Amino acid sequence: MITLSAREKAAVKWLERHGIRVAEPTWLLTFRLSVRRGKGAPEAFTALFFVYLLTFVGMGAYQFNVLMLVEDHSQLPYFGFSYFIFAMTMLTTWLPVRYGDRQVAAVLESRLLDRPRPPWRAVLGGWYLTALAVTFGGGAVLALVLAAGGSLWAWIWLGLLALGALVNVMILTSVLRRPVIAEDEGSLAVDAVTRLEDVQLAMPSMFALPVVADIVFADVPGKPWLIGYVVLAVGTHVVALITQRRRIPALPADGHYGKAS
Repeated sequence: MITLSAREKAAVKWLERHGIRVAEPTWLLTFRLSVRRGKGAPEAFTALFFVYLLTFVGMGAYQFNVLMLVEDHSQLPYFGFSYFIFAMTMLTTWLPVRYGDRQVAAVLESRLLDRPRPPWRAVLGGWYLTALAVTFGGGAVLALVLAAGGSLWAWIWLGLLALGALVNVMILTSVLRRPVIAEDEGSLAVDAVTRLEDVQLAMPSMFALPVVADIVFADVPGKPWLIGYVVLAVGTHVVALITQRRRIPALPADGHYGKAS
């Protein structure tokens, strides 16, 4: 009877969710898939520590500076601190995945298959690009229009949106520029699936949701426009997630994923 480690069990569950049953996954798949099932990468500890540190420092600086500099607190985003929490959540989910992949690529080196990365448009898809454009591009335009009318709230909101855009760009750039990490046809198929799934680690519409609190509880300008913005940002992102999952290919049954069960 094969005794599996926690990492191997996590990889087995990932493969089962994609229709493949193995008794023991390969070393490559164990490291790549376990981090996608919540098993952390020790190499990511330092980066995670700095993310937590910067998040709480940023939240403290934001709350202190804004409260000190803004006399009318009704001009503040109602849940401004939530942008920092969302950014931290996405980064701490993405970093173990990134470090797990980098460790595998460093160990395999010359044994990696020489395959080109898929085009970025093919990875993201039209709906996902639309969700990004609406959330950050549309939000920035709306914020500038409201700011031109004298809204301090809009200027602060624009800065918070910029934080969300930065986090999404970091994650998506990492996913799109990642080399193909595979040594055979089975791991090549897994690489294609993980790339499409990893795109979903960036969640643009999360940075549109806090505006709902301002629409409901605060006296902000342009409420009809803000309602339309939130509906479009969330709606396009939901459609993007659905279409992205439908685009994920099935793993070939004849691929090598480990010892057969």
